[in-house]
Amino acid sequence: MPLPSRLSSPYALQALFCGAALAFFITAAPPAWLFCPFRSITELPCPLCGMTRALCALGHGELSAAVRLHALSPLVFALFLWGLVSGLAHRSAPFSQARLFHSLLLLFGLYGAWRILCPVFG
Repeated sequence: MPLPSRLSSPYALQALFCGAALAFFITAAPPAWLFCPFRSITELPCPLCGMTRALCALGHGELSAAVRLHALSPLVFALFLWGLVSGLAHRSAPFSQARLFHSLLLLFGLYGAWRILCPVFG
């Protein structure tokens, strides 16, 4: 039996994904294990290292711990909240999602480079 069109819309899928992610970050304990292929090969932090633990810290209301783990985690948490609310409201973004994606890609790339180069140059 097919889902009603309202439940199979991209908005519903967006709300479901963002809501599930937020529920995980709010209820889960930060993982004790670390698995990052980039870090295990190069011993350098990748642009996303610490993001899961930071989002779990934000989900538990620990802003300073989250920022220490990953400085961009409040932005990502806010994007998950925005995705949940706009998905539930069935509203599209007032801006280009491709432009947002490219801007975030650039931001994470610059942050990742800073994390790698900062210890090198002191």
